[in-house]
Amino acid sequence: MEKQIKILLLEDELTDAALIMRIIKKSGMDHDLHWVETKNHFVSELESFNPDFVLADNSSHGISAMEALKITKEFNPNLPFIMVTDQETEEFVFESFSAGIDDYVLKSSLLRLPSSIKNILTKAEAKKEKEEVETLHKELKVAFGQMEEVNKNMTDSINYAKLIQEAMLPEKAVLTNYFPNSLIIYRPKDIVSGDFYWFVERDNKLLIAVADCTGHGVPGALMSMIGYSLLNEIVNVKKITSPSEILTKLNKGLRRALKQNKTGNQRCDGMDIGLCSIDRQNKTIEFSGANRHLIYFRDRELDLVKGNKNGIGGLYTDSVLQFTTHTISYDENDVIYMCTDGYADQFGGARGKRMMTKSLFRILEKSLSFGILDQEDLLNHWLDKWKGNYEQTDDILLVGIQL
Repeated sequence: MEKQIKILLLEDELTDAALIMRIIKKSGMDHDLHWVETKNHFVSELESFNPDFVLADNSSHGISAMEALKITKEFNPNLPFIMVTDQETEEFVFESFSAGIDDYVLKSSLLRLPSSIKNILTKAEAKKEKEEVETLHKELKVAFGQMEEVNKNMTDSINYAKLIQEAMLPEKAVLTNYFPNSLIIYRPKDIVSGDFYWFVERDNKLLIAVADCTGHGVPGALMSMIGYSLLNEIVNVKKITSPSEILTKLNKGLRRALKQNKTGNQRCDGMDIGLCSIDRQNKTIEFSGANRHLIYFRDRELDLVKGNKNGIGGLYTDSVLQFTTHTISYDENDVIYMCTDGYADQFGGARGKRMMTKSLFRILEKSLSFGILDQEDLLNHWLDKWKGNYEQTDDILLVGIQL
């Protein structure tokens, strides 16, 4: 056995006790044996010695084996009990096992005692391990139930947050009132999204923004709420409509909201954003971008209007960041797109690679012939086909307008 075995022997005959101790010692079993002869001594040793099992002679005069068994089971129901006896009638064996003994050894076969001890202790250890596993299983079941409840509450909260975020996003009708042929592909990676679109009518111009906030899920969604509120404040309250000036104010507002202008704050959270101001009366577009570009098609020829190579927020000082306004004259039926990087960064295809921006440009060019109203379904279809069984990599947002 791996550990020392503590044996409590109840025997009032010196000769029998000596024989039992000699047999156990000869077996090579590492043990510590306490020998008692009386009931009081037996009860005392049960409590102080705390044995691994009890070995009791059925013919002891001071206390019977059955009485010792009852005391043992009251002390510890799982404590193994072996009876040494010279009886082997069916009735006696049945009564003994019914009372709760784990095994019996005939005095005429004491050489079997070490084997019986090992078997009993092995069974006791297995029973203990089984009970520990069952206890652990019950605890895990309770813990799992608690986790499921926490997860359900969390999911319910995030689903409610999704309703709030979707309610925040502008109605597509505002866009289609200006440009009936337009599309919006908005596919959050998780329940809520770090990508958002924003548009508002101001001074006979339609201002449109497509933004990609740091992260996705709940952190990204919180960033999107900050960005959306700041855009509304800059344009609707401060009445600023120049795209470059809007991005400058947005950068300052976001850095102030996240306390990034304080010494020691190393948080790099921010957003990439493309912003257009479309003047239908003069048929012009003013565009500024922070790590986002304007995709422009005229007669199905691509022209990429690049934004500045810095995002909104982060560790840049306000004096470093500069945003350029590009002014473009457009013709009727020209098509523009603004998007986050989620579509082009999606893993998929036969080799599990990123789609890449050039592939997105080719897809947009090929689908132009179908008309922009059908293009939304085509772009979703091609994305699903490319993605296949791969998980969505990031939030996806793409806005297209036929001018």
